[in-house]
Amino acid sequence: MIIRTVVFDLGHTLWDIGPSRGALERAYAALRVDLMHRLGRGDVPPAADLQRAVGDALRAASETYFMNGDRVDQPPSWTWVDQGLRAAGLSLDATLVRELTPPLFATEIDALVCADGTRDAVAALHTAGYGLGCVTNTLADTAAIHAMLRKHGFEELMASVVVSADEGWRKPHPSLFEKALRQLGAAPGQALFVGDSPAHDIAGAKAVGMYAVLTRQYVTRPVEGFVPPPDAVIDHVRELPEVIRRIERGVR
Repeated sequence: MIIRTVVFDLGHTLWDIGPSRGALERAYAALRVDLMHRLGRGDVPPAADLQRAVGDALRAASETYFMNGDRVDQPPSWTWVDQGLRAAGLSLDATLVRELTPPLFATEIDALVCADGTRDAVAALHTAGYGLGCVTNTLADTAAIHAMLRKHGFEELMASVVVSADEGWRKPHPSLFEKALRQLGAAPGQALFVGDSPAHDIAGAKAVGMYAVLTRQYVTRPVEGFVPPPDAVIDHVRELPEVIRRIERGVR
């Protein structure tokens, strides 16, 4: 089988996430100003209280939606903003909450750190003719992910961008991988997935018939004894061409 497509996870795969440098605090300060203007009232709770309330709602949901291996459905991100604002005493129209939510989950854009050679290695795959895409588990919406990709020069290389926040499912749910394959026009056996999580990335990709490579470029996660095992383990995405050649020769 010839590999024609490479699909990437994003966080801890193409980039790492550094300190936010106050971006989240600024987003909630802007939210408070916006709320005071839209609601025509000056008694909106302090920004820190709004941030704390939404954070509490997310933490309460984390064991159900983000830490429970049996749950891979993902409610819309505005769900937790709505819960937090209500806990802070603000009951808003659902349409308004949806409009206010995206900036709150897009603050990582200035904290992303892309290791030397990563963009060049991905661009080399594109130049070599591979179809490229990404599938990410995130609370940020697709527009925010596109902005992150654009900032580091990846957007122009990606023919498919699949974002859990807008799909209603998180990896390892097969629908995310299958959507990327459809958009790239590739059969599962022609596609390679690259990610840092054995449970989300490796298991999810292999369940739909893709090859899967575990990267340790930014984090190292235990994989010994994990079923299914990755087809290869790499320390930098520049190793992918050789990995692809080995897989195509049937060498693991």
